Amino acid sequence: MATPINGSIVKAFAILQLFSDERPEISAATVAAELDTNVPTAHRFLVTLEEVGALVSYRRGYFCLGPAIEGLGRLAEKNDQFATRTISHVRRLADALNESVMVCRLSRRGPACISVAMSKRPISVNISIGTVLPIETTAQGKIWLADMGMQDRLKWAKQHELPPEAELAEIAASGFARNRGENEPEIGALSVPIRDGSGKIAATLSIFGMLNRFDDAMVEAALPKLKAVAEELSAEL
Repeated sequence: MATPINGSIVKAFAILQLFSDERPEISAATVAAELDTNVPTAHRFLVTLEEVGALVSYRRGYFCLGPAIEGLGRLAEKNDQFATRTISHVRRLADALNESVMVCRLSRRGPACISVAMSKRPISVNISIGTVLPIETTAQGKIWLADMGMQDRLKWAKQHELPPEAELAEIAASGFARNRGENEPEIGALSVPIRDGSGKIAATLSIFGMLNRFDDAMVEAALPKLKAVAEELSAEL
């Protein structure tokens, strides 16, 4: 039996994810509009988060991230220095290919984004750090599945309809995986593994964007650059 999820904690994290560089402050009205709740409930969540130090209010009715979140952020960076070291690499690759780039690690629920650089195109696909992707329909997930032993793969198969064995075998042989809109229509991706010193996959590196740009010619041109940066990141492990 699956462990029940605490809805209040989910709601609290949804509120925290409303913050961004473009929106450093939020109000109860913002929360109510974005998360489809009423203003009194939104205000109660904000005040509670302020009480525990997750938020702080410097002017009436508006809240920004507080010292507790700042401290946890520093701790997360300290404990996962690899994610920090990927930043310059993914930004450089995003500039070189003019596509968005992300690095993922495998969590219990699927590939989780630990680093991302968005392309400078006027229309691009947006994703944030912490986003967990489906393992069965994404290029990142297919890389992990193709590298797994059969026992590990069967564990995922209990809850997900995995790609055909022939496709996974081809991915294992070629060293890259593609998403041709299987996860979201019109969204394409190309992913390669980042391996540690023992040869095991530690993370995945991928580019993603509008599917109409991810044709065979684009993949052929981008793949060497993607693999080169993956090798650089392997050296960082």
